[in-house]
Amino acid sequence: MSEFTDILTAVVNIKRFTPYLLDNINVAASLSANRQPEKSCRLALEIDGCTVSTGLVTVSGNTIETFSFTNNGFKVGIKDFTSVSSILVSGISNGFIQVKAVSKTGQPVNQEKDIYNSLAVRFEALEGSIRMMAPGEQKKAEYKMYAAPDKILQENDLVYAVSGIVGITVGLISFVDTLMDFDGATDHIECEIMTP
Repeated sequence: MSEFTDILTAVVNIKRFTPYLLDNINVAASLSANRQPEKSCRLALEIDGCTVSTGLVTVSGNTIETFSFTNNGFKVGIKDFTSVSSILVSGISNGFIQVKAVSKTGQPVNQEKDIYNSLAVRFEALEGSIRMMAPGEQKKAEYKMYAAPDKILQENDLVYAVSGIVGITVGLISFVDTLMDFDGATDHIECEIMTP
């Protein structure tokens, strides 16, 4: 393992798109959003596994909206939020709550969620290699990135260069593969990166 980590010479931040402003969390009387909306949106709340009596959830931000629950399930708001400052819960105990940003038509509105900050990686440009493509084919990857085996990376994760990388400031993971050693243990994670 130390031999592989010795070649990790670049540093990146990894972010992932998510519609959730409040990740699935245990219900409490007062909650704070994990992230803010990227743009004006409505809120979709879900409670699951809860004991519900009066069942009120009040979300405050640039506006205030109260959601009334009689049992577990979904509620979609009618007010547009550009920020969320507090979430107050009453008459709901146990179980879980999550808050999602949605458009007026109910489509998810994504925000960037931090996955890794200052992740050590090995980064290579694929531009030096010759690729044969049929006319009209699109080149999918421009860079290759290698990470330690315990890192969980996914397709469509965003890669922001921090240091040790030339020619890219932001990229999108287009392919992820886990490479094994001869013992069957994960040796490292390999990703292909394309630029927007």
